[in-house]
Amino acid sequence: MSLREFVHEAGQAARVNLVPGLILQASAAALLAAYYLLPSLRPGFEWFAAQKTHWGYAYSALATAASGGLVPFLYLLWRGQIRQGIGRSLLFYLLFWASMGIQVDLLYRVQGLWFGQGAGPATLIPKVLVDQLLFTPFWSIPQTTICYLWKNLDFSFSALRPKLGQRLFLHDIPGMIVPAWLVWVPAVSIIYCLPADLQIPMFNLVLCFWSLLAEVVNARQNRNKAA
Repeated sequence: MSLREFVHEAGQAARVNLVPGLILQASAAALLAAYYLLPSLRPGFEWFAAQKTHWGYAYSALATAASGGLVPFLYLLWRGQIRQGIGRSLLFYLLFWASMGIQVDLLYRVQGLWFGQGAGPATLIPKVLVDQLLFTPFWSIPQTTICYLWKNLDFSFSALRPKLGQRLFLHDIPGMIVPAWLVWVPAVSIIYCLPADLQIPMFNLVLCFWSLLAEVVNARQNRNKAA
């Protein structure tokens, strides 16, 4: 595939995600404003913070498995897009996103140690840069792409190996980065403005809608290709 075709496809993906991404960002910004400006809502935020403090990584694993895995799985099941291997698919969604929740929690903790806590530019900017220029393009997106490809190949390692080639790493994975940035650069900027124990709950909220959006967009693209 030529560079022009790659840029065209990346641009199309970015346009598809633009409006839903803006809605997600506005929702996250509204919650951030509510936390700091509406004291009457503070007990609700504090309840989630208390659960995160008490359960630690277990909270991150379970909450992320639900928001990133269970909700999209139920959507796909309702749409009739999962007809066989339902149990295996559910187990994949839950285990993969539980693992991702632990990884993101670890990222947030390590960044807190490196850069401190707070919403000032000296704290916020390095966290966003590490998150979106290192963790996202070099770890989370490649990991997610390869694991979902393995799932789509009916969990066959022998079928996966030939796919781990130039197209995957120079086209498919890079093609997912720009659409992800449109949502997650503003989202993590908001997330890192919150106290440490509220960062994972906010991440889970954004992830829930992001995961549903990704499945809806993927289903739409598949229908267009079939047509």
